[in-house]
Amino acid sequence: MSIFYAPDRIATMHEDEGSTPDKLQVMLDVIARSVPSAESGQADFGRLRADAAKAAGVLIEFYGDEALERAKLIERRSPQSHFARMVTAEIGRRGKRS
Repeated sequence: MSIFYAPDRIATMHEDEGSTPDKLQVMLDVIARSVPSAESGQADFGRLRADAAKAAGVLIEFYGDEALERAKLIERRSPQSHFARMVTAEIGRRGKRS
């Protein structure tokens, strides 16, 4: 079982949704790091976009055609996360180019 940080809550990837490989865990760790803390102020938007692109790439590599649905699942589990929305949007853009 793997968990990732979402503002004001912790969401869990349940085992019935499949195991979490190392690359997917790295992507979830990126999500956790992307949330700005009160001390650091606002996160660097350019870095956030780059991290979202990396996370989208990992989801696409792992889930293939199901990546957009998985991104939407993560977004629903962390509705306050701008980063989750960015990942979903990036996967949507990549899907339109294919």
